[in-house]
Amino acid sequence: MAEQKMDQTLFSNLCKAGKFKEALGLAIQGHENEKYTPSRFSIDKKTRLPIFYRGNKRVEPDETGEWQLAKNPNP
Repeated sequence: MAEQKMDQTLFSNLCKAGKFKEALGLAIQGHENEKYTPSRFSIDKKTRLPIFYRGNKRVEPDETGEWQLAKNPNP
């Protein structure tokens, strides 16, 4: 997942500045044409980390950096 790791500080700064499209662009950089590339995101209030969505489905990058549907953390 090293290739998918984005600059969290830059991402946060873009969000604080109200540049949400640019922040999403930073997150999907290099993976724009994948099936589950996120179209929106929200910020988790507890962890302050982004949660990505494709439509109404939650997505996350796998080990290779490719976007996949998120596994249910509460089975």
